[in-house]
Amino acid sequence: MPLWSARLPMPSAYFALALREFGGSAEAESALRAGTGVDLAEPGGEISLGQQLQQVRNINRLQPPGWGLRLGSRFQAATHGPIGFAAVSAPTLAESLAVIERFGHVRSPYFRFASRRDAGPFTLRVDERVPLADEERIPLIESLMLSVQSLVESVHPGPMSATSFHFAWPPPAHADHYRDYFRGAVRFDAAQTLVAIPATWLELKSPMADPVMYQASMRELRALERRLEGDDHTVARVEQLIAASSARVLSLEEMAARVHMSTRTLMRRLKRSGTTYQALVDDHRREQAQALLGNPDFDIAEVGYQLGYEDPANFGRACRRWFGMAPSQYRRHLLER
Repeated sequence: MPLWSARLPMPSAYFALALREFGGSAEAESALRAGTGVDLAEPGGEISLGQQLQQVRNINRLQPPGWGLRLGSRFQAATHGPIGFAAVSAPTLAESLAVIERFGHVRSPYFRFASRRDAGPFTLRVDERVPLADEERIPLIESLMLSVQSLVESVHPGPMSATSFHFAWPPPAHADHYRDYFRGAVRFDAAQTLVAIPATWLELKSPMADPVMYQASMRELRALERRLEGDDHTVARVEQLIAASSARVLSLEEMAARVHMSTRTLMRRLKRSGTTYQALVDDHRREQAQALLGNPDFDIAEVGYQLGYEDPANFGRACRRWFGMAPSQYRRHLLER
């Protein structure tokens, strides 16, 4: 994961809940903390996204696939702090879902929600903001979608069979377990990860509506959002867009338009975080080069082309700058390790 994305703040509540769920012994708890640098994980504290993802990798080594479903089923409104309190105390289901859409990334900065409401069902789509490996993203999104289901169930009094959950990955080895956790239809190999809810449900009034709690929680969320939208978040967003652009790297002007800033503002924010746009592009290419050169199935010239170097000589110079050796030498070095 790129450095700046790893720095993004998130609450330690999920880290602490995973420790409680999977750390049944001192040895297991130590294994769950390994490499995270987190000694204590109090629900009101804060860790970084990088630390949370290290714990996810640790859980993957200790638990069978499907642990994200098990963990997500333990989440309650309080687990999500002010987002959970605002969502359950909102006047209607529509306003509850609006809280999740606007502020979900405040608690989990690797994604954002986006909604769509037309003639069909209301859909809430997961847009991933940080590139993650499948073994990281799948359990995280499984837990996330179960949290949405729990919220809807708290407002809708009837069965959830009219909802559907769509996942943008093939059926995993534990696909049969989804029916034990999701009350609506489950579909894999979807174009996008989303939940579809009957539009008629949106006006349902929440039985736990509380104007005072709702407004207090919204004020706290707006303050957290302003903090997260600072300079480090800008760097992380730029990294994500660079990763998504494949071989064609966006120009500085194009990137500024994507993040809704002037070129000058973007340059200033990156500078305040100690980096530049070209440095971020170079870091991404170096990481990609390391991954691709480590795979002997890719021809070296093809690797260079995938990274945007049409001239092999330019790719060779870049490798010497990054790794201190030519691409072919670096490949041998990687394969001999």
